[in-house]
Amino acid sequence: MSTTETDHHQNDVVMAPSGDQQAREESTMEFAMKMFDIVKAGFVCMAMSVGSRAGLFEAMGRLEGPATCQEIADAAGMRVRYVREWVGAMATSGVIDVVDMEKETFFLPRHRIPVLLSHFRRSVTPFCQLADCFAQATGEVVKCFAKDGPTGVPYSAYSTLQDVMYLVRRSHHEDTLVDHFIPTITGLKEKLESGIHVIDLGCGRAAPSLILASRFPNSTFYGIDLDAKAMAAATKEAAAEDLTNTYFEAHDAAKLPADWSSKFDYVTAFDAIHDVAFPEDALQQVRRILKPGGLFSLVEIKGNSKISDNIGNPFGPVMYSTSLLHCVPVSMHFKGRGLGTIWGKQSVCTMLQEAGLRILGVMDVPEVPEECHYLCQK
Repeated sequence: MSTTETDHHQNDVVMAPSGDQQAREESTMEFAMKMFDIVKAGFVCMAMSVGSRAGLFEAMGRLEGPATCQEIADAAGMRVRYVREWVGAMATSGVIDVVDMEKETFFLPRHRIPVLLSHFRRSVTPFCQLADCFAQATGEVVKCFAKDGPTGVPYSAYSTLQDVMYLVRRSHHEDTLVDHFIPTITGLKEKLESGIHVIDLGCGRAAPSLILASRFPNSTFYGIDLDAKAMAAATKEAAAEDLTNTYFEAHDAAKLPADWSSKFDYVTAFDAIHDVAFPEDALQQVRRILKPGGLFSLVEIKGNSKISDNIGNPFGPVMYSTSLLHCVPVSMHFKGRGLGTIWGKQSVCTMLQEAGLRILGVMDVPEVPEECHYLCQK
């Protein structure tokens, strides 16, 4: 393309479709810069994932003042050449501060530590690692678009998923589950204290069950997941925490053991049902294993069933991308429904009612603005 042609296209103006309530003029260059910001954020996200996994944010958090790349590398026990490039990515993107331009010293301000260290609830770095995990499978996802390609992607393509999700869930649930979420359900805390049977569906490495089992020793907690390795990891963690009231087994949520009918007082599913290949069957199983009057907490991403109704949802870009890269492919791998992360309130309520579950309320999840809690009863 010639310089003249380039200049011409940079000044092109694209009109929004007529009827668009937010119709405005947008130049090609404006759109290009907007897209570049997205690309830039993607690259920085990968660098943040590397720093989190390597322990560099933790190392900087321990430093009492500004430090050179060599001092940061020494504190972390790492090679300075790699540390320097990581520091460059973090400093130029504003994640860490440059303190002295001449000496090239850098600092991680104290108020940013809870956002960057993975064990804090408000940390974004586990999500950077999650994006990194999804990136491993993009080649397989691309193949699924072809009509003669594979229907989906197996869980095995996401080798670090369970470990990363454990980071996400553990830090989140430790601060919110017992003190904020449980109290929204009238009488549940008292029942947990006296002793009931609870099961978490699609629990991964079972962060919620481990937390609840520790706080409510009189209750018994089960967790099921398709991933046998995750169940083994959860069992090992329970033993390390000296918990004797947990049981973790590998099962399909749509095909639970026959002798579990009317076994549980309380069933939970945290961001899991949308991944299940046959969610209608899973919800039927929920009704079967609940005792009469038992409760079911379904927690899913807040949103609407129509894409157009989610325009302006600040979590939409992340959730639809997550759905594209993981949730739909793993469900479709089993030739399932492929509900997707944002299957939407309308679809959720319809499916719950068709499963014979009575919806007691649809409420926000405390401290988690992107999620919605559907409280149901058998």
